[in-house]
Amino acid sequence: MITRDSQIYNSLSRRKEKLITRKEGKLSFYSCGPTVYNLIHVGNLRSALVADLFYRFWKQIGFDVIFTRNYTDVDDKIIHRAQEDNLTAQEVAEKFIEEVEKDYEKAGCLDPTYRPRVTDTMMEIIGLIEQIVSRGSGYVIDGNVVFSVDSFKDYGKLSGKHLEDLEVGARVDRDTRKRNPLDFYLWKASKEGEPFWESPWGKGRPGWHIECSAMIQKLLGNQIDVHHGGSDLIFPHHENEIAQSEAGSGKAPFVRYWLHHAFVTINQEKMSKSLGNVFSAREFLNKFSGEMARYMFLTPHYRSPIDFSENAVWSAAKALERIYEAKNLAEDCVALSSQAIKNQAFEEFIAKISEEFYSAMSDDFHTPVAISKVFDLIKEYNRLAYQGSNDDKAGRAKSFLRFLSEVLVPIFGFGGDNSKEVLVRLSEIQKSIKGWDESGPEQLSATEIESFISERELARKQKDFKRSDKIRDELLAKGVELKDTPLGPKWSYR
Repeated sequence: MITRDSQIYNSLSRRKEKLITRKEGKLSFYSCGPTVYNLIHVGNLRSALVADLFYRFWKQIGFDVIFTRNYTDVDDKIIHRAQEDNLTAQEVAEKFIEEVEKDYEKAGCLDPTYRPRVTDTMMEIIGLIEQIVSRGSGYVIDGNVVFSVDSFKDYGKLSGKHLEDLEVGARVDRDTRKRNPLDFYLWKASKEGEPFWESPWGKGRPGWHIECSAMIQKLLGNQIDVHHGGSDLIFPHHENEIAQSEAGSGKAPFVRYWLHHAFVTINQEKMSKSLGNVFSAREFLNKFSGEMARYMFLTPHYRSPIDFSENAVWSAAKALERIYEAKNLAEDCVALSSQAIKNQAFEEFIAKISEEFYSAMSDDFHTPVAISKVFDLIKEYNRLAYQGSNDDKAGRAKSFLRFLSEVLVPIFGFGGDNSKEVLVRLSEIQKSIKGWDESGPEQLSATEIESFISERELARKQKDFKRSDKIRDELLAKGVELKDTPLGPKWSYR
């Protein structure tokens, strides 16, 4: 049962629309996956995480989601990598699919319903091309099959580009064999040393655009509810997908809702290999964590660019620290009593926060507002945490933890790990971030800080308050703030 209506921004109509699926309660969803010739970069990771957020939220509000994310395992880049490494293209693809799956797992991505590969869809690709040719939208030249954009009157409807304007730009690098310079290859005749498949037009391999259309047709049907990808794919990839899919099946629309996320910049510059500023997902996940990636890439709105910088990473670490400090406090409070008492006013506050959270997520995944509601709850919980009896404290703590486990974790995928372990890791991460440029004072490690705290607690028990205060001051001088609470000392980097 669908628990609430939601609005999503459709790139095709260029406005927010109410999400109405083709079949009530069911949602068919396709997200463009990576071309597997190398480790994925943080831009690819953002794409996977955004798709994962959509998937999680739609499931949370009651949709039966059929989620497909593909692997492109036939491509010029894969062939070039295979030649460089003295491997077959298949060996390169297999190797990097395995590595990408490791990154997805570490980033906390749920498994999609289907993970198709181009090489497993060749029969369907050839069949779709045959349909396109038979309907008069494709033509054959020298063993290649080409799509005729002039045959599709709505070409340009997704990108908003006019065919006449595009033709002027395309003439700069024109393939004279094409009827129109914008015509694109559905099937490429084989070249020596490249992988190939038998087809009615001879040996060859598919063009890039046709692959997604065929995988969608095979697994989800001729028409689907939602298609997602990066904004850089709108033209020509997704534009061409629409043209060939609707031309081949004779059914429109191919996709009801097109969702596109913005790109990632590195220190205010668009990430690109030519600039040498590509940051791999593996490097980020190993240096920091999957939860850090999730917070950093999901809490800004998906249609807003993200600047990948030291400040952004630091902010993500501090924000996660706030969440886990509150969780750790709540877990300590739960342990105070087995007779937890619910607080009606706090329950009503949580219900209000939950409604505002879901309203924000239902408004085209407005994650900045949604996460601000989580911090509103944390602020209120921290204010009330020590009030009342132990039964009262335990009751509020249980209610707070229930919100995390039933709302935040299932949708955002962070906040569910062991709080004490995560807080130690986040402290180490903050220390490493401050040390990126090897400047500034050397910070204490979490183990060193805990040692100071143990020494201070011993001094307090021995009523040596002069020594206790001195240890606090020493920690402060080293950038560590110590707070005494009814549940014991808590620390954080300043």
